[in-house]
Amino acid sequence: MSRLRAIAVNLALVVFSVLLADLFLHACDGLAGKYLARTLQTGRFGLLFEPGLEGHSKMHDYECREIINSLGFRDHEVSLNKGKAFRIVALGDSFTYGWGVNLEETWCKRLEANLRQKGLDVEVLNLGKPAAGPEEYARIAHVVLPVLKPDMVLIGILNGDDLQQCFSPILMALRHHPNLGRLYQYWKTRAARNGPYTPPKQSADDMRAWFARSAKDILDGMGPKMRARYDALEPAVKEAFLEGTLNPWLISHSTGEPDYFMNTVSPRRLRFPVFMMTHYLRRIHKAAWREGAPVLALSIPEGFYVNDAAYRNVQRIGFQVVPEMLTTHAVDDAVGEACRRAGIPFISVLDEMRRHRGRSDLYLELDRHFSPAGNALYADLITDAVAERIARAR
Repeated sequence: MSRLRAIAVNLALVVFSVLLADLFLHACDGLAGKYLARTLQTGRFGLLFEPGLEGHSKMHDYECREIINSLGFRDHEVSLNKGKAFRIVALGDSFTYGWGVNLEETWCKRLEANLRQKGLDVEVLNLGKPAAGPEEYARIAHVVLPVLKPDMVLIGILNGDDLQQCFSPILMALRHHPNLGRLYQYWKTRAARNGPYTPPKQSADDMRAWFARSAKDILDGMGPKMRARYDALEPAVKEAFLEGTLNPWLISHSTGEPDYFMNTVSPRRLRFPVFMMTHYLRRIHKAAWREGAPVLALSIPEGFYVNDAAYRNVQRIGFQVVPEMLTTHAVDDAVGEACRRAGIPFISVLDEMRRHRGRSDLYLELDRHFSPAGNALYADLITDAVAERIARAR
């Protein structure tokens, strides 16, 4: 009897400890939410960024202007009161935002123009945010969709980086404590990329000077392993880095985590990211459902999965890649599986992009992102599928 009593007491202690730990995590989650509300505030009344920012960038392989509208995202001025046009909100990261290209050259605006040429009265609003990932797409959806009242939501999923951002077991452990998960992602992003991206509000010369100062600080702070990887880079890359004509945090990332994308080659290792991405996509689906808007997921291919020049160039800036990346379907299969589980239709243009793998003008030389030509091709490849979904939604 005493043995049974001891077992019962121990079991009660275990249950009590679990409940106490859960209460503690809930309390920490609340504190994390308050901290993030202050830390991640981008400006008065801005949905993503401080309204009215305007800057000019002239880098090693691109020149563009970035203008943030009065609602706080990169687009033309938009009325909160919808007109007759079918309103589409595009969520995503820097590939959706249009890093390195002017607004009209982004795939969002190219898609808008293509759909209008088909006779569709549409507007495609660019809610892309550089350095964001699936968790932040979900957070942004819950903020912007009730304000913008879209008729459809597009999710631009960068098939390499977005999967990689879903790898951490810490995120799985914290999936029921979203603020702690966001705080972890914020600290991780800050360490790797110097914090959340803020659009420039300065001239091209000022931008280069800022990048050059940041490059020097990054170089001075490198440990022996990072410095050895940096020293192994070709002279042209190091010159662009030190002159401020290459995003310095790109080199910080590649020298700190050169194998960042290697996990995305193996279907077996993608099981956990699929689980986490499903979780975030369901949150987006829920936010869109509340507004009566259907959701469509678009796979955006990283250059080293589809393009010979991009495959070579990503190695030049320090990332590891393997030839299998140019033939594997593992990344798109993983994203597609997450979408299926979340009940979201999925469009992949991986094979269509690979038909153009010999072109050298689709991705920026050193900066990884779509060039104007790459944005245009991607928009052309998804236009018919998006038009079909619009017809179903009306």
